[in-house]
Amino acid sequence: MYQFNEQTTAFVDLVRRLVDEFQKPVEARKLRGEKITRADHRPGQEAARKVGLWGLGCPVELGGVEISMVDALAITEENFKCLTPLRFGGRALPNLYGLKGEQKARYLDPFIEGRKSLCFAQTEPGGGADPARAVSTHAKHDGKGWVINGSKIWISSFEDADVVFVVARTDKQKGASGISMFAVDKGTPGLVAREVPMLGGFTTHQLTFEDCRVDDLALIGGEGTGFKGAQAALVAARFDVAARCTGIALRCYDMMVDYAKQRHVFEGPLSEKQGIQSMIVDSWIEIQQTRLMLFTCAEKADRGQDTRVEAGMMKMLATEMVDRVIDRAIQIHGAAGCTYESPLAHWYDHQRLARIYEGPTEVHKYRVMARALLA
Repeated sequence: MYQFNEQTTAFVDLVRRLVDEFQKPVEARKLRGEKITRADHRPGQEAARKVGLWGLGCPVELGGVEISMVDALAITEENFKCLTPLRFGGRALPNLYGLKGEQKARYLDPFIEGRKSLCFAQTEPGGGADPARAVSTHAKHDGKGWVINGSKIWISSFEDADVVFVVARTDKQKGASGISMFAVDKGTPGLVAREVPMLGGFTTHQLTFEDCRVDDLALIGGEGTGFKGAQAALVAARFDVAARCTGIALRCYDMMVDYAKQRHVFEGPLSEKQGIQSMIVDSWIEIQQTRLMLFTCAEKADRGQDTRVEAGMMKMLATEMVDRVIDRAIQIHGAAGCTYESPLAHWYDHQRLARIYEGPTEVHKYRVMARALLA
């Protein structure tokens, strides 16, 4: 089992207290069938801000809190034991932290200060697993500014976002180096959004850009740097997905143990049945193996080592693992685990998506890892 140091343990304890006080009541409301909005998360977010959990991972000079990868993943793991986790503010896309002057005031400060929210748009209807080749959305400079045309799909967080950061091709003759990133304010003429309902009650959006015009300040990081900027966030994002999965799996494990002890069938508790014991032990072993690998990889990242392959590996392993744990938890709970009055049913739907976003399992296995190992 992986053991946290004192600093990481303090972060975890703090997050647990905040989740218990502010987010567990929100979870209970969700399980009663109430619609949860952005406003329902604000009390918890503000409480986190007051105790210093704001701008996690954001440079200190910008008002953030620099933490290790181990700390970040431990916080995520604890937070996602709740169906309605805390929403930490004060963060932005990594390639925005270097913005200066008027561009910084427009496209960084509002997110750090919590006045605005953002979303990221890369995937297109024509392909998502190979974005460098699949990007057909294009932007052309006409002497007055940039004009964007194209379409993006499966965009999460658009509903709550104020600004969309979109990657578009600015040079058709180049591959990844011909892709740039642009900031598009919601409500900009030419930006059209369509809701796309997903498993688990999630809503994503398809975004269509029809002669959508932005000014020169909307070009982020210089022409041709968009793909590199987008990829820079992927390693942390894939580790983050893995930590979410271990957090959910830990909560499912606790639920199956508690239920197995309380539920009596055939003149005894479920916990005395060999098949149930096997499912519980198998889950515990898988969770702890995954956590050990995850935080060991995080230590490597904290030492400044390249962890691109490890991030893909952990994203793949954790999303596969949590599916099995959730399935066992539902089997132990029986019908009680199949109702949306239980978080298990919600996670069963949610986590099927996790094996696809941030790179499908097959891409990580046969392209990211195999390419690196056989190079």
